[in-house]
Amino acid sequence: MTAVNVTDPLIQPPPHLLTTVVDPTTKEPGYAFPLQTDAWLKMQTVVNRALAFPLSKDDFSNLYGTFTDEGTVQSALEILGQINTTAKNYGDPKTLISDLAAFQQVDTPPDSIYGHAVWLAAQTQLASQQIGSLLEQGLTDIGSEPPGQRVQDLTDLLTGDGGINSYATKLRDYISHIDPDTKKDSGFLGAVGDFYDELNAELTGPTNSLQWYLNQSKNVLADAKSAVSGDEQQISQLNDSIKQLNDEYIGFTVAACASPAMILVPFFGELLVIADATTFGVLAGTVKKQLDDANDALHSAEEDDQKKAALVTVLGSFNDAAGDVGDDGRAFLNAIGQLSSGWTEFIGQITTRLQALTAEDVQNWSSFLDRVGFRTAIEGWNLISAKAEQFFQAGFVTFAPADKSSWLAEGTGAAR
Repeated sequence: MTAVNVTDPLIQPPPHLLTTVVDPTTKEPGYAFPLQTDAWLKMQTVVNRALAFPLSKDDFSNLYGTFTDEGTVQSALEILGQINTTAKNYGDPKTLISDLAAFQQVDTPPDSIYGHAVWLAAQTQLASQQIGSLLEQGLTDIGSEPPGQRVQDLTDLLTGDGGINSYATKLRDYISHIDPDTKKDSGFLGAVGDFYDELNAELTGPTNSLQWYLNQSKNVLADAKSAVSGDEQQISQLNDSIKQLNDEYIGFTVAACASPAMILVPFFGELLVIADATTFGVLAGTVKKQLDDANDALHSAEEDDQKKAALVTVLGSFNDAAGDVGDDGRAFLNAIGQLSSGWTEFIGQITTRLQALTAEDVQNWSSFLDRVGFRTAIEGWNLISAKAEQFFQAGFVTFAPADKSSWLAEGTGAAR
């Protein structure tokens, strides 16, 4: 963001406060809010699925059929119950998307990870606006002061009470702040880190995790696969295609700074989450054909087998997605860390540059403004504010039921 002729970055926003993207349609480079990532959007689909699993024996059997070994069902319910509890700490993406405006306006971060991210983006937008306004007004006013007063006035503008540094420090601490008493990070970085630590343990940990349970010789997924062994390969291929379509579509929307839309497609009592991505030609066509074929193959099956096919589909898909959570968690934590380091860098550059500033440096005020890139800085802070606001429109998945006009509901598939 810094212009090539800027020789003193005193007031320039550091690059880490934005991330670079390439528009997949125009191929033009651009910028986005650092939290706008594949990992952030994929987690919304994972949480949506985690919150949808049944948590009682009656609900489980009504949705997935009967199992002779009640112990395996109980173990599954305990594992899924733990995952569900942790997912609630993230928040339900289907319902909370209607609260985006409210989350932006509260004084303290909401309890949910989802709401906290919205709130943090709102605070970034506000702080960037304020910094840009203070710089524009303050530097204009200082230019009319006697040269001997300018260094002190500039110091007050940047580091005084209510000055620019106070906004940067507040944002940095919102993102990451080590509590002196607990020695824990009380900011957004700490909250997200705790969430991923807990969820990863429940998904892929060495004991009492979903992966550990599914590796047991007796488990509900293995029993369900046995019941629908003739259709298992077809279901596996469907899951693979849906995951590929969803992942590629989410990556496309991140680069395009657009909100992903997911369709909730009925499948024998369950709902499959499939990207509304008809423009993905061949891949979208493959998903639709495989979905139609699975519906046709299972349409005449016994009701209990249909229910078990639904379990194989949704639990198998969820277990595949669980394998990505570790890498996605690290990627998202890195994105938060990038944002934090950007504010830390800005605070540091103000301190360092002010210490070296002399009255002679500001004698010719017009020349000084050129050296610090006055206009470039204002544009940069306005851009950060705009991209933080854009996160409200592009950083959250919408989930909508499939209707008769949906490309996935046409023909034989998805309507049952």
